[in-house]
Amino acid sequence: MRSESGSTGRSGTFTEAARRAQIMDAAIATVNDVGYHRASLAQIAARAGIAKSIISYHFEGKEQLLLYVIDQVFTGVEEATRAAVAGADDPAARLAAFARGYLTFVRDHREEMIAAVEIAVSHRDGDGVPLYLAESDEENALLEGMVAEGIAAGQFRQVDLTVARTTVIHALDGALTRSQIDAGVDLDAYGDQLIPMLLAALGYRPDG
Repeated sequence: MRSESGSTGRSGTFTEAARRAQIMDAAIATVNDVGYHRASLAQIAARAGIAKSIISYHFEGKEQLLLYVIDQVFTGVEEATRAAVAGADDPAARLAAFARGYLTFVRDHREEMIAAVEIAVSHRDGDGVPLYLAESDEENALLEGMVAEGIAAGQFRQVDLTVARTTVIHALDGALTRSQIDAGVDLDAYGDQLIPMLLAALGYRPDG
């Protein structure tokens, strides 16, 4: 879910932040319309209703702009899931809250997530590795920690933490894929079905 792109773009005044947000929105719409490879700064500028030179003031080029999109979107995902987990009081509840937080973010930021995934799949780093293969150490530690706590508390059966974490991530990414295919999918109802399946796969025992 998380690609380690790093922060890009200028920092500065509120006006500059608002302009970057405008450019980012136009970039998202352009990528979703024509794809990563065909999206150009000229198209993004036209969609934003600004001169291309204004984009060049805030971003060094297309690559930096689209990496900024990834950074902003996936940072939003991490913040949403961590906030959701913070309000839960046991490992199973935290895992369910993590899943629900992710699905809610996808529901509320569908276009942004679709564009971010398109960029992560299409863009390669200096070594030729696609960005989607980069993992978030923070997210991995959070998920594996919840599963480990559940095992220790007797809520979950003994499982390999890497397998458990990978299963949860891919199950949630599948919800985004479903949303790409069907814009009208009810992700709240999707979560009602998915979360019990994830807990059952971990051998969830409510009473520990």
